[in-house]
Amino acid sequence: MTMRNLNLLRNAAGSCSRSKSLPSANIAPVLFSHQRSAPRRRDGPPVAGGAVRPMAAGTRGSRGHGWFWKYREGLGGRHLQGRWHQRDVEELNKINDEVFAMNGGDVPTEAYLDLSVAGDAPRRVVIELAAAALPKTTENFRLLCQELGDRGGYEATSVYRIEKTVGLCLGDVVTDDGSTGRCHPNLGTPFSPYSFEDEGFLVSHTGPGIVSMMSPGAHRNDSRFLIATEDAPQLDGRFVAFGRVKEGLDVIEDIASSVFTKRGRPTVEIKVAGCGVP
Repeated sequence: MTMRNLNLLRNAAGSCSRSKSLPSANIAPVLFSHQRSAPRRRDGPPVAGGAVRPMAAGTRGSRGHGWFWKYREGLGGRHLQGRWHQRDVEELNKINDEVFAMNGGDVPTEAYLDLSVAGDAPRRVVIELAAAALPKTTENFRLLCQELGDRGGYEATSVYRIEKTVGLCLGDVVTDDGSTGRCHPNLGTPFSPYSFEDEGFLVSHTGPGIVSMMSPGAHRNDSRFLIATEDAPQLDGRFVAFGRVKEGLDVIEDIASSVFTKRGRPTVEIKVAGCGVP
């Protein structure tokens, strides 16, 4: 063994003997990865008790906050729970009546659609419009009903989708398959020639017969619309409801219940044989 290695061994032995002579109170404890420090509040000093979960962490189901138990109590599925589901339907129906009661003057407040299923004789559906409260949305619908032939109106368009628990989807004046739409040219702007913004969510989807625009995006409305067949709280705040079926609700219910669909698409042709303003 060389002199250098011998000196190294002596220095190491001396350091060990000095460390053993130090009092244990001056040695800081080592915190291993499996040891927990004192829990802390988000905005305060450490607190006694169990560890507090960090803000960004969560367990499985933490976002639902017991949605399954609400479902078992009859409050609907997770997509129906929340601020749009916890509502008073009777009170909302009163508000809807007040909105439609605002109509007056010379502005037309009704429009009609003649629906034909598989070439049968058309049956009429009369729609009451909230023209005073939502003048822009109702004007777009009324003008598209008055366009005749191939001028880009609702005439000769199809019911392209039927959602059994929601309603009938129609109004694609471009491709007639629900993939696109276009508002009336009087409503378009140079910056948005094919759509217009949401006018207001004044009418609630409280039951069958509510007519609302089908929004293709945030604050966008074109020609596509929906006639509800059920209470649809999930549509409140998303689709602008502007009318309700005044006559012919049985026609809508018959189509929704009797027409066979394949992935939402009707297997028979349902056409708007005629439309307009009475």
